[in-house]
Amino acid sequence: MKIHHAVAVIFALMLPSLAHASMSIMKDLSGKVIAVDPWSYLDEDVMWTSTRSSNPAGGRVHGQLKMKYSIEDNNWRNSHFHNGNDSLTFVQGVMRHDALPGWYLAFSEGRTTDYNGTWENQTYLDQNQWTQLIIGHEYFYKRLRFGWDVMGGSSSIEDRWQGRIKFFSDLRVTDRFSFFNYLYQQIDHRRSGASQNDRDVRSFRIEPGVQYIINNTTGVWFRQQFASAILDRKQWVDIDDKSWTTSMGVWHNWGKLSTTLSGGYGHYKKNNAQPEDGEVFQNTRNRFLKVSVNYPLTQRFTVSGEVTGALMNQNGSWVTNGDAITTDYKLMLDYNF
Repeated sequence: MKIHHAVAVIFALMLPSLAHASMSIMKDLSGKVIAVDPWSYLDEDVMWTSTRSSNPAGGRVHGQLKMKYSIEDNNWRNSHFHNGNDSLTFVQGVMRHDALPGWYLAFSEGRTTDYNGTWENQTYLDQNQWTQLIIGHEYFYKRLRFGWDVMGGSSSIEDRWQGRIKFFSDLRVTDRFSFFNYLYQQIDHRRSGASQNDRDVRSFRIEPGVQYIINNTTGVWFRQQFASAILDRKQWVDIDDKSWTTSMGVWHNWGKLSTTLSGGYGHYKKNNAQPEDGEVFQNTRNRFLKVSVNYPLTQRFTVSGEVTGALMNQNGSWVTNGDAITTDYKLMLDYNF
């Protein structure tokens, strides 16, 4: 790697003025793409804290503020049954200050409503309101970026406090090829657990991946996610959750317009934590295809959209059994400052 490329990478990571906000595409002074933030896609729910402002540094606070709305609909085959949810993120933000290099403060607040029926004719089920506050720090050493953050939050649907610690890394092996990874451990503590059967949830997730920049407008990535969780119960037996998702995609820039096409396969299983019992509460397999686009309306505002289609097969004693076509729509507006 040439010295001026290495210097450009450092400045692209440390000085947001060199990064394209919508996909965190980092370029050197000649305009060549030298890195793409692997966690800046619209569907992220854990690593959105890596996003950066596209405005110049100047002894003040910089970052992004976002609003996002999404709708998920499950259309079950051979029946007229529909169910789904809609989710509104009121505000999601990441802030950094020039006087505190490497540190960031992030927050997210929103609500998700579950319903039966179609989007036009719903039967309300329940609603969850969440709030999260995150403090983190990232480090840079030659081609390596790594860091950690801690999250504290709350979830209203089961009256829970949340705590999470996360570690992440991004290693650029060459000018075009890189590895990335994150892992976290989380606990959801039920505040009213003394009077409820379901108690704390302890969860873990890891997601390694690789990325390759083909040229100045196109790149590909591959990701593998593994997750597990244990729900403690006062009576009966604990519940064990396990899942994995394999996905790959390609991003391409058409001038200012950025697009990503991806797809994958996943499996989720919820069962009795005692293997000898053998009861399966939920067993879901899905295949999905996803299209994401984003476009900078101005220097500060970017609009993004995403459509996901999935084929789902599900069985279990606690869920709707059979096949379903699932669609997910997302719309997001972010502001850079």
